[in-house]
Amino acid sequence: MRVHCSPCRPVRGGGLSGVTVVKGGWFFDLWTLSGAAGIVEGMSEIHLLAEPGEQDGAALTFDAVLAAIESARVSIEIFMFVWRNDEIGNAVGQALLEAAERGVDVRIFKDRGAIMFERLEMNGKSFLRHPVPLGTRIGYWVSGLTFPDTRCSDEFGDDLSEALISHPAVSVQWVDHTHTKYYIFDDTRMLLGSINIEDRHRGYRDTMIALNGAEFVERFRARASGDAGLEAGRPFDFVQNRHGVFEIKAEMLRLLDAVKSRVYVEMAYIGDEDITDKLVELSARGVEITLLFSREANIGDDINYKTLRELYVRAKVAVYLSDQMVHAKLMILDDEVVILGSANLSVFSLQQADELSVIIRDNPIFVDQLQAVCASRLAVATRVTSLDEVSGYNRVIAFLQQLHQKLSHVLN
Repeated sequence: MRVHCSPCRPVRGGGLSGVTVVKGGWFFDLWTLSGAAGIVEGMSEIHLLAEPGEQDGAALTFDAVLAAIESARVSIEIFMFVWRNDEIGNAVGQALLEAAERGVDVRIFKDRGAIMFERLEMNGKSFLRHPVPLGTRIGYWVSGLTFPDTRCSDEFGDDLSEALISHPAVSVQWVDHTHTKYYIFDDTRMLLGSINIEDRHRGYRDTMIALNGAEFVERFRARASGDAGLEAGRPFDFVQNRHGVFEIKAEMLRLLDAVKSRVYVEMAYIGDEDITDKLVELSARGVEITLLFSREANIGDDINYKTLRELYVRAKVAVYLSDQMVHAKLMILDDEVVILGSANLSVFSLQQADELSVIIRDNPIFVDQLQAVCASRLAVATRVTSLDEVSGYNRVIAFLQQLHQKLSHVLN
């Protein structure tokens, strides 16, 4: 049964055709002050866009995005997986159109495969419209058989999207097999992490960071172009899957190999066999492992539970289930090293898709802030105390979900 989509929390302030941003206060502090930020030696500021006990899991991110779009003067670059035609999707679109009217160069890179999720979930609308061949639509229908029913209706149309796409200062490039999510403003500020452009992230547990400093953008450009390799031991670096080179999984396994005492995992989707085996190996040598997952994920629930059950049987792990959707993609190793970004511990993320994550080390301020957020999420989750709690999944659907991930490069 389709219901009307619930309106999301109004964005702070006023303007931008009914959506406003705050120009002073917290947003000014975000880009200019270091008091609440983790500092990396030789670079500028890293800000965690999450707070302990937050009720709106995307407020800090969406407000920061709108503020940065309004303050941009030269260029805006957005690389996005899902961009839904809903309230925040239109708010970002309106802000970008106004930036383009100011003469800002707006470059958008949008994943084509994510149209499946835009069409099958929630209001069924993509903000950026793109033709989908009949064979692909049939593939969507088959995949949708494993999706929970989240469909709803609203009144959002396509006029704003068409105005944005047709503006001479705006370019849209469609890309394939990428799950990356980032924003770059004036080549001096960058936001990245796990949040798509869609309202429902307001009810999710997510993790985004803001990077203030041209050094970050320069390093990202060098890594993305292949001019610079991943440097082991660097206090901050980008780790990526790009153009068929899947370095994220290899780096995760390398960092996990070095763990001495504890691993914290907060993840939307899991299922990569090598990561599962590595966690079992760590448990066998006495490493404390804590996992936070959704009690009911938006997709991939059965393969999640299949993998959690395997871990529960093969290893000594503390598994917590959140009633709110956990959409973060992060690990904290030995309370010192953080891996976060767009990459899940799934076959799709680690073996099929372009992804972007970061590795942060030697930054106790940032780690303390992140652990405070994680602790608040664990505090309202429920610890699994019996095998039955992770055994109720559908084995056929779990198989199909894993198969879809393995064949995603063909199906999407």
